Amino acid sequence: MEDLPLHASFVTEDPGKASLVAGEVHVWAVPLHGDPSPFAALLSEAERQRVQRFRFADHQRRYQIGHGALRTVLGGYLGCDPRAIEFRQGPRGKPYLAGEGPHFNLSHSGKLALIALCEHELGIDLEKVRRLESMMQIAERHFSSGEFEALGELDDDRRELGFYRCWTRKEAYIKALGEGLSMALDTFDVSLCEDPRFLACHDGREDPARWSLVDVSPGPEFVAAVAMRASRPAARTFRLAI
Repeated sequence: MEDLPLHASFVTEDPGKASLVAGEVHVWAVPLHGDPSPFAALLSEAERQRVQRFRFADHQRRYQIGHGALRTVLGGYLGCDPRAIEFRQGPRGKPYLAGEGPHFNLSHSGKLALIALCEHELGIDLEKVRRLESMMQIAERHFSSGEFEALGELDDDRRELGFYRCWTRKEAYIKALGEGLSMALDTFDVSLCEDPRFLACHDGREDPARWSLVDVSPGPEFVAAVAMRASRPAARTFRLAI
């Protein structure tokens, strides 16, 4: 089977053996290749209908594995049949458990998905690193002026990583708020350096001191971040035993 190189910190585990405690965020890496049928069998009728709306078989497979894996992971923490899990949606479509349980979020890029769980509101974003000829133009359009200036000050060999760090941290924060595409990326500042930090919020809607950012990049080809409304947690990272 095709394999994705992940950092050694992502240890293979059964979600039924992981226990989420206060002050922790758990992140599960899920490769999106292979036979999707065991995961497809866990999906709800609404999720199966969603699968049929994808035109390409590869997109169908990624959805089946990603969302089936989400049910598998949540079922392990809740101690229940993954097929019995019910979801509800926030005002802009962010999913939550219908009953008691952890907050969670899912992100995927390329052939990998990440699932994050925590006792606080959170968001996760994963990006496969690709060479972007228009990287600075994208940054100028979407980043704050301070972030764009900081990106321009980086050496050429560090600029691409700085761009993806900034992008994933911003997207993780927006996903944590459940805002989706309705929120402009330049209304707040995050760091671009190795130490992930929420620096400023220009619209006054959130206090940066109440938020934490954590780098959870799973491998050399990916950059990822978690944002949560809580003091900085300890991150535990796993690879789903398939």
